[in-house]
Amino acid sequence: MDFSTLALEMREDGIAILTLNRPEVVNAINMQMIEEFNAVMDYLSRAYDTRVLIITGADRPDGRPAFSAGLDLKEATIVDVKNIPEGSPDWLSFPDHSKRFFQFQKELSNTIRKMRTIQQPIIAAVRGAAVGWGFACTCAADFRVAGRSARFINAFIRIGAGGADCGVSYFLPREIGLSRATDIIMTGREVGADEMYQAGFIAKLVDDEQVMDEALGIAASLLEKSPLGLRLTKEAIVFNVDATSLEAALALEDRNQNICTQTKDFREGVYAFFEKRPAKYGKR
Repeated sequence: MDFSTLALEMREDGIAILTLNRPEVVNAINMQMIEEFNAVMDYLSRAYDTRVLIITGADRPDGRPAFSAGLDLKEATIVDVKNIPEGSPDWLSFPDHSKRFFQFQKELSNTIRKMRTIQQPIIAAVRGAAVGWGFACTCAADFRVAGRSARFINAFIRIGAGGADCGVSYFLPREIGLSRATDIIMTGREVGADEMYQAGFIAKLVDDEQVMDEALGIAASLLEKSPLGLRLTKEAIVFNVDATSLEAALALEDRNQNICTQTKDFREGVYAFFEKRPAKYGKR
């Protein structure tokens, strides 16, 4: 798969590394990146040999680290259809600006929705700024590894829009608590890596040069788990964070365990446990 705004590395060990790759604009997301990002998520939803996804950002041209500066406002605020970049999606030619932006917002939020519905656990490997959509992307990940240069900004509120966008108001209160999340979402202040680590948002805080190694280490540990077991565990977490009751949560867990225990992987896992050896699972 060839992209102009992303770099996708599909490793033979079952780990995929997706790099946000617009370094000249601090990896800001534009229409092209939205389309390509959603295409990658659609592809991974069917890529059973790929079991873990790492998302990171390309360094700036001067070598400074970056995750994503968020939304590329130069494209998002296009009013005159005559200025639409070549190769843009057809809905950008809608004559009504409000309808164009309505569709734009839907496509943008789909990036977050798709992150939560693909089978692979997602590790955000963050160095430098994660702003706006970039911050939302880290919120939607299953794990967050950050370098000491990482900083997080809920920028939506700082440009005249609402502070609740791209799922931030859904994820962040669940991840760090309502009071802390309200502060970050409403003020739009810059939050450093140390503060976010103390809040429990970041799983691992390391020096910048260790971020990818740490992310790969987590990914490798996940590859030691049963492929189906890992998929159904992510599914259970996604659904049960909003479970209507304990009974509903238990019903989903019971269903998943009934499925997992019928597989060859379960038998292999049990034998490996008693034989005191690593389990040998396939990629799928």
